[in-house]
Parts: sequence; C-alpha cells; structure tokens
Amino acid sequence: MKQFILILNMAFAVCSCADGQGYVITGDISGADGKTVSLRQYRDLQPAEISTATVQSGKFTIKGTAPFPEFCMLYVDDQGPVQFFVENSNIHISIDMQNIAQSKVTGSKENEVFMEFMNELEKFAQQQKKLNDSYVALSTSSIAAPDAVANIRAQAANLEAERSAYMVNFIQKHPGKITTAFIIVSASLTQALSGAQLEQVANGFDAKTDQSQWVKMIKEQVSSSKRTAIGQPFPDITLKTPDDKPISISDYAGKGKYVLLDFWAAWCGPCRQANPHVVGLYNRYKDKGFEIVGISLDQSKDAWVKAIADDKLTWPQMSDLNYWQSAAAKLYSVSSIPHTVLLDKEGKIIAKGLHVGALTEKLAEIFDN
Repeated sequence: MKQFILILNMAFAVCSCADGQGYVITGDISGADGKTVSLRQYRDLQPAEISTATVQSGKFTIKGTAPFPEFCMLYVDDQGPVQFFVENSNIHISIDMQNIAQSKVTGSKENEVFMEFMNELEKFAQQQKKLNDSYVALSTSSIAAPDAVANIRAQAANLEAERSAYMVNFIQKHPGKITTAFIIVSASLTQALSGAQLEQVANGFDAKTDQSQWVKMIKEQVSSSKRTAIGQPFPDITLKTPDDKPISISDYAGKGKYVLLDFWAAWCGPCRQANPHVVGLYNRYKDKGFEIVGISLDQSKDAWVKAIADDKLTWPQMSDLNYWQSAAAKLYSVSSIPHTVLLDKEGKIIAKGLHVGALTEKLAEIFDN
C-alpha cells in the first residue's frame, strides 16, 4: 500500500561517488530551449527543489555537492520525472521528452549494477504480465477451466517468491551502499528480511553514509523491531480520537484484556475489505475479554471519520493524521497496512502481522479453546 514503493516501477540510475568533488549534471534535450530544469531531492519523503537551470541550445548544466548519494528527481517544467541518484561525479542525462521517465543516465560503474537490478525486476514484471493476461483470458472465457486457473495462481505465487528471493540476494551482495538502503525502504523489503539480516545490513554503513535518510530508516527499523519483538511489553503512545480527545494505548493494554492494535486507513483498500471481518471478530469476543484500538494512518480527518462510520467500527480510534509519518507507525515499525499487533492480558506482544485468517485462528485459540 505504501505509495513510495511505486518509485521502483520507473527507471532511474545510480552514479558513483568521487570524494572531494562536487557533482556536475549535464544534459542533452531537444525542443526545450527556454524551459526550466528542476532538480528535486527527497527530504523526509517529500520532494524539495534544490537547484534549477535553463535549457539553452538543447543543453543544461547543474552543479552542486552531495555528502553522500541522494535520490533525486529531474523535471523539465512540469514534465517528468527522471529519477536517479546524485553523487559527486560527472553525470550525463540524455532526455527524451516523449518518454522522459526512460531518459538515459550515465556516469557510474555502480549505475551498471543498479540497472542490472532494475532489468531483472523488469523480467519478473514481464512474466507477471503474461500470467495476468492468461488469467484474464481464462476468466472471460465461456469455457470453465478451474485447473488452468489454479495453475496460473500457483505460477504467480512461485514467481513472487523468486522475485523476493532475488531482491534479498541482491541486497546481501551489495552491503554498505545507499542504493541498497534505498531499495530496502522503497520496496518495503524490511518485511522480507529477517531481523538478523536487516541488522547486518544496518551495521554495514560507514560514518558518512549513516547520515543518509534511507540508512537512518533502516536503523530505526532495526531498533523498532527489537522494541516490538514477540514477548516485549507494548510501547505506549498518546494520540487523539476523532473528537480530539487524547487517548493512550495504555488506557486499554495491560489491564486484563487481550488488545489488538489495528493499523489501518480510510484510503487503504485491503484495510476496508478486512474491516467487516474484524467487526465480526470484535462482536464475537468483546464480551470475553477482547479489545481493539484502531490506529489510523489517514491525513484527512473527514475521510477517517466517515470510514469509521461506514465500516461500523465501534472500538477506540486514534491518529495524528500524519500519514506514513505517523508517530505510532514509526514506533511500531509499520511499513504496510493493514498491520496488526496482538497484546496479551499483561500487555506483552504475542503476535504481529496477523491478517484476517490468521487473526481468526489466533482468537479462536485464545477464547474458544
């Protein structure tokens, strides 16, 4: 669900770092004289303009200094972006205004490694498209073919497993690189790596690269994973209800009830699809010592309140309306939603990431047996 993962669906490149120098970005572009080229950098996951240049005679130049590689986006007026890493090296971009996202970026040996990664993902994407096309053809056919549909689903599951394994292997082969950190964060691979694997990655960066926001996110993920490991007491936080009243997780947890922390949002399709099932579980077990605390990653209060009413969510709700910058999401290392954390009567974490089926089984195990 996390929108930032979509970055990996576009082409961008990584350029090598030359310590002691700044970067010089030169570009060739036809039919754009007089247009403004804008270089933007992600800061706290929000793009901010850091430099501009004007296209003259089909060329432009942007200069600056980067203490470590930075993920950036290049726009020509409002067209773009070209997405790539800026480092202290000579970087050249050949921009195709008809297909600007596919513009060619050169200037680094590391770029070849990264493009190897991107090209491999493209191969997986093409295979997935073929399976999807086959599935659509079968689903619209008047001839029933349940075995063929089951076969396609099995192939799709195997393909996704191969894709995840490839990304994990790539990360392990390229330790200490900010591009590796970026891949982990943007593709939400923190869930695919074990705690030990992620900690190994986090410990592989030097003092300079430690300052990268992508590396900091990984290190925070490691700290959060330890903080929210099975058997640990719940981390407390205070946020506001839809009525703007402050409530804390500790108002409900550790008080003799099993408590489910349910991370969700009005804009999250899978969350909304799961809500009717969660409502059923709540109604079944609320009188047996079960409570839910909803923690929203919404931005719009109106949308949040409407979703609560529409989905008939009667348990306590809290949010800081800060989207993916939610303090609670950071505290519990939530990188995708829906996400759940189950606490026992004493407030210790006994399960995480339970989707509807697994949650149903877990609650039956607790209350029905």
